[in-house]
Amino acid sequence: MSGQPAFGTGKNGQTFFRWEDPSPIREPHLFYAILVEDPVNAMLRREAECYGRELGLRGRLTPTEQMHITLIGLGDGKPKAVVDIARHVGLLIQAEPFAVCLDRLSAFGGGALVLRGSDHSPGLQTFWRKLSAVIDDSPLKPFVTNSVEPHVTLLRDRQGVPKVRERIVEPISWTVRSFALILSHRGEYKCPASWRLTGQDDALAAM
Repeated sequence: MSGQPAFGTGKNGQTFFRWEDPSPIREPHLFYAILVEDPVNAMLRREAECYGRELGLRGRLTPTEQMHITLIGLGDGKPKAVVDIARHVGLLIQAEPFAVCLDRLSAFGGGALVLRGSDHSPGLQTFWRKLSAVIDDSPLKPFVTNSVEPHVTLLRDRQGVPKVRERIVEPISWTVRSFALILSHRGEYKCPASWRLTGQDDALAAM
């Protein structure tokens, strides 16, 4: 194991973020993410409904309040002490708001229909490097999961989605102004902490 964060471009032309230390699978799942805020999340939900009808998909739509881009996974079944460390690490991140643009509709693992970006999200890459660098120098390092490819999941349909061919769609852009720590369990999300991106030392944690 190298223990070093890295990013690259896969054969499909999409950017991926990768670590080399997989974690065992036990719920609930703990991860850092960008929660898509109003009104963009509502716009994405409407797009999901439209694509579902157009493509004849019948899977579960992602709830508006759960629309997100995963940044770094910390595995499943983590004790409260790990959650507390993750909250502290979030406070250490200094970053400015940055833009994200999603313009590619495609199938993803687990029957997910997702939106991704053609520009490899340079602002997102920069932010990911900062978060990764802090985690790499923290007790969270052993818990980081294997690989993350930036995307927003619109819906899941294990039978229909694998037949969907990737295509360019009308872009949806917004400015990311915060990130969060998420606990996901049986379809429910809890948010132990979130932080505004201000570029200052006094990043605010919303408990």
